[in-house]
Amino acid sequence: MDEIIFEVIKIIVMVAALVVARYLIHWLKEKIGADKMAQIEKWATYAAEMAQQVHWAKPGEDRKAIVTEFLREILIAKNISISDEQLDVLIEAAVKEMKMQENAGIIVESEVEFGEEVNPEK
Repeated sequence: MDEIIFEVIKIIVMVAALVVARYLIHWLKEKIGADKMAQIEKWATYAAEMAQQVHWAKPGEDRKAIVTEFLREILIAKNISISDEQLDVLIEAAVKEMKMQENAGIIVESEVEFGEEVNPEK
């Protein structure tokens, strides 16, 4: 009798472990991915603001190239991989958001002083 109860409990524990492995791990991976994407969006915003403030005299294509290179270096350092298309969309979204704030009369000031090292994790 005790042996049957032990086997039933063992099966219940295995099924519970399977359910946890199936759903909890998938949820955690999605959550971590969302956090990384939020960080990348924040870095794209910082980079777009930096290019606008520091390289304002350069044409738009040159500023975009600077931002793209800056973000690629950060992504490589953090071992994060996204496609060129995704990176382009993030940069364009950051620039559009910046322009919308300018058009709304909102003054955006950078938290970074000239010559200070940029730490996108702030």
